[in-house]
Amino acid sequence: MIKNGVIKIKKIKKHLVVRIVTFVSLSVLAFSFLYPLFFMFINSFKTKTEYRKDAFALPESWNFDNYVYMLDQFELIRYFFNTIFIAFISIGVMMLLAVFASYAFARLPFKGRSLVYMLVIGTMFIPAQVTMIPMYQMFSRMHLVNTFTGVILCNIAGGLPGAVLLLTANFRGIPVELIEACKIDGAGYFKVIWNVIIPLGKSTIAINVILSFVSQCNDLFTPMILLQEMDKRTVMVALSSIMSKTSGDQAFQLTGLLLAVLPPLLLYICLQKYLVKGLTVGAIK
Repeated sequence: MIKNGVIKIKKIKKHLVVRIVTFVSLSVLAFSFLYPLFFMFINSFKTKTEYRKDAFALPESWNFDNYVYMLDQFELIRYFFNTIFIAFISIGVMMLLAVFASYAFARLPFKGRSLVYMLVIGTMFIPAQVTMIPMYQMFSRMHLVNTFTGVILCNIAGGLPGAVLLLTANFRGIPVELIEACKIDGAGYFKVIWNVIIPLGKSTIAINVILSFVSQCNDLFTPMILLQEMDKRTVMVALSSIMSKTSGDQAFQLTGLLLAVLPPLLLYICLQKYLVKGLTVGAIK
């Protein structure tokens, strides 16, 4: 009895140590991710002089001049609208194509399926810089330069392989019996996707939406190349221009960066419950 009691105490102590180490590690990791946001937040309310005096202190007064100037003088709302509009259309079309393509790769037998799948996934390893010149020439001949359509097509082409990779792995885990039962009830191809595939794959779809939205909001290269008029540019391109004009005002620059972070952050908060589940379900088996 004494021996069993000692073993139980050792197991409890070991479990406690593991929990403490896990808690400390996760706390440090969370702090490393959240502190930059906190740093940008407190400094966005400072003047240039106050920032240079002490960048790590809380603001002496909550001054909203940086936000007013950023939104009013630089018309950042317009660039936010451009960014969200491009991302909304790009992600909507991309996810529609990815769902149908992934279902075909996962559940529809056809000749050359593995080869086509590998070719699609293989495009993920082609650097965007390699394709930019021929793409620009092609878009120029098609009169798609300086249009939202050109950027949307680039975003779809760039994000589709990754979405297909995750969704195909997820759809392969859906029981065949559910699909067959739906077909026996008279459901056709589109009804199976709507009633079975999408509901069971919503976690992976959600994480694809999050990753794609963050990627497109942070994209500087494609909009800068394709969108020549300032009125059509996205937030990151506009901020790049603003940063060069206000290189001496770090507090003002941090205000712009904080505003640029807000849309992806809000989307993440709305879809966070799907994040861990989507990563787990969509993992390669």
